[in-house]
Amino acid sequence: MGLITPNDFQSLRELYTAQLRYLLSTENQIVDGLPKMIDHAEEPQLKQAFQSHLQETRVHAQRIQRLLTDVKGNAHDKKDPILTAIVGSGENITKETDPGSVRDAGLIATAQKVEHYEIASYGSARDWAETLGLTEHAQILQQTLDEEKHADRLLTEISHSANPKAQRESRATAAA
Repeated sequence: MGLITPNDFQSLRELYTAQLRYLLSTENQIVDGLPKMIDHAEEPQLKQAFQSHLQETRVHAQRIQRLLTDVKGNAHDKKDPILTAIVGSGENITKETDPGSVRDAGLIATAQKVEHYEIASYGSARDWAETLGLTEHAQILQQTLDEEKHADRLLTEISHSANPKAQRESRATAAA
């Protein structure tokens, strides 16, 4: 979640609603950022994973909008400064590396930071929905959580070939 103070929320429902707003911001920021990552990725498998996740992320944003409308009556997001910082680190990767496998390795790491943040955020929201008796919400959040975990596993699989390739290219560059 974003930066909050102890007095920001007086109930679990308020905390849950705020988490949904942060999640909507997270998904919206990812929808904005993934096209750039797709453009900067070299590995076809990585480009495809990012493209697939972009489509999935749009669905995630729609789900969160529905949940927010259900509990709050509107679906306004709340800018998530943590995700903003992670996205910024990914932008730095593209500025500080040349196109190729080293950049791909950095993009994978950035994407996994995002996935891990989402996994933690969706897990908490799901647990709060269950506690609040919002069974349908909990099911929707669990579905999204499962999809985020799948995306993380896929990125791990891609990294198993991308990272050694980055190391080989680094050695070749250093030797030249």
